[in-house]
Amino acid sequence: MQITAVVNQKGGVGKTATTINVGGALAVAGRRVLLVDLDPQGHLTAGLKLPSTEHPCTLAGALTGEWTGDPAALVVMYEHGAGGRLAAVPNSLEMFTVARELDKLRAREERLSRLLGPLDGTFDHVLIDCPPALDILTDNALTAADGVLIPVQAEDSSLRALQLLLGQVNALESELRRTPLVLHGLVLSMLERGAGGKARSNLARSVIESFEQLPLPILAAVPRGVPVTEAWRYGRPVVEYAPDSEHAAAYRDLAKVLDGAQ
Repeated sequence: MQITAVVNQKGGVGKTATTINVGGALAVAGRRVLLVDLDPQGHLTAGLKLPSTEHPCTLAGALTGEWTGDPAALVVMYEHGAGGRLAAVPNSLEMFTVARELDKLRAREERLSRLLGPLDGTFDHVLIDCPPALDILTDNALTAADGVLIPVQAEDSSLRALQLLLGQVNALESELRRTPLVLHGLVLSMLERGAGGKARSNLARSVIESFEQLPLPILAAVPRGVPVTEAWRYGRPVVEYAPDSEHAAAYRDLAKVLDGAQ
């Protein structure tokens, strides 16, 4: 079971869209996929139109130890028409206070890893939608994961956020991990394009050039467009809603990267 954290502490860079759509692409390709909504704002749960879980059988309860049942009871199946299997661990309102509760516990960074362990063999891939913060929940995701995908935008603020995130990864690897995280690369999200498919503004082109100087590949550039927003409106991955779109093709490319890393 390969676990991938979709992470960037900057909000609005496309973490949830990346998680849903890469997960959907893996499922259409025949893989058994679990999505974990670790963001207290619950965008993944809302994006797939899933019901929130109810106390005490919730992700928050499982992380804090208030609920100690079978982790499979947290999993909700997403119905789709082809390929493998797509499921999710939805969010609940309790997630807004879980970070504060985790800070009081021992081995607090390892709670998610322990929770996912019993699901090994049930799923081929787990994708974790992380919160927009370098907090204890993100530490849990980075401790549980084998690798990371980092959604970014062609903005200066994304460059600064990326530096902070890589610092967090290095600190966590030195203190908590036995093996280094695989940094799969960057996902350039919501790219405004102009002539020839290139970034429209000089600023965006300059930021992309800066990304290209980093020891991290840009795995895909997902343009801003109607298919992704409409798919979100109807609670479906874009690979199902608009399978022939360039957006779906980009997410299929990302799925191949993760599948090839197993």
